[in-house]
Amino acid sequence: MKERSLTVSPPPPHIKDKDNGAEVMHDATMRKEQRQKVKHVKEYPLTVSPPPHIKACDGIADAMRDVIIALLPALLVSIYFFGMNAIFVTGVCILSTMMTEFLIRSILRRPFSLNDGSAIVTGLLLALSLPPTTPWWLAALGGIVAIGIAKELFGGLGKNIFNPALFARTFLFVFTTWHPLLEKYIVPLWWRSHTFTKLLTARFLGNAVIITDFAGKRIDSITAATPLAFARAGSSVFSTPSGYWSLLLGNIGGVLGGSSLALLLGAAYLIYKGHIDLKIPGSILITTAIFSIAFGKDPIFQILAGGLILGAFFMATDWVTSPVTSYGKIFYGVGIGIFTFFVRNYGTRVEGMCTAILHMNVIALFIDRYTRPRRFGE
Repeated sequence: MKERSLTVSPPPPHIKDKDNGAEVMHDATMRKEQRQKVKHVKEYPLTVSPPPHIKACDGIADAMRDVIIALLPALLVSIYFFGMNAIFVTGVCILSTMMTEFLIRSILRRPFSLNDGSAIVTGLLLALSLPPTTPWWLAALGGIVAIGIAKELFGGLGKNIFNPALFARTFLFVFTTWHPLLEKYIVPLWWRSHTFTKLLTARFLGNAVIITDFAGKRIDSITAATPLAFARAGSSVFSTPSGYWSLLLGNIGGVLGGSSLALLLGAAYLIYKGHIDLKIPGSILITTAIFSIAFGKDPIFQILAGGLILGAFFMATDWVTSPVTSYGKIFYGVGIGIFTFFVRNYGTRVEGMCTAILHMNVIALFIDRYTRPRRFGE
């Protein structure tokens, strides 16, 4: 029997005959070139990170920039009604939040993060939740607490469980003995009888709180009560068409972010950009209206007064501290609406939006856990 040799060659190519050898060699060369190209393809690792999860191509800095743009109308309105005080308080809040974040991250050797704009947003939101006569040192303390405790103590952006601006405001109003200084409000356009650039501040005079300029001269006849304080006293002056218009424009005594119309314009911009949706703010507004009607209150007044619009669209929708599931967002908003209504109408404090959001921040994670969609087969 004639012996035949078996030739074994490594793949590729296996050339079986001379006719198609050239074609096989060409295919082998193409595959070799493709393998070389694959080696040079840039790898994109899967990154798992805490919120905020920005789904679009824009980064966190771009999203924060849009929030700042959305808050500008409210800031401009506050400057018109309260003069240089609005600029001063806002500047102190933003400066304190930025400096605190820079110092803490430098001391702890954490990556530089001021360029993401979150510290500016926190300072701006804090300023809009404070009265125009807030002493500069209290505004600065609020910025330090917002960043140092509510944000960096938990590890930085994305790891905090409380909204930093609301946490700082609650700290100033509830946990300090200086809160009476933050409960003295002035009438809008007070500067027409003085000067636009005059800076005012609240001071203690014995057990009383007075308004003075920075030189210490007392300024009388410019204080005003908030619309919610009027309502608590039984007055219905703001439950009229002219009252609604004043609430929309922000022509009222109260905090800097009191213009519902300017805030709604900013909220519409954020919705247009896709940063927020109506599940949380819509459920807050609808819940507030339903309970107002059920308990004989004016629903329009309850929605426009206080910090409900600011809280519903700019604080309750915080990407980090709010739920991400659809049903969770609705449940979260309903809880805030109920809590706010009962605190501001029957509680010991006039406004309840701030504490309502903070309480719901605590259970936001549990809301997500029990409202997540079921996977197929569960």
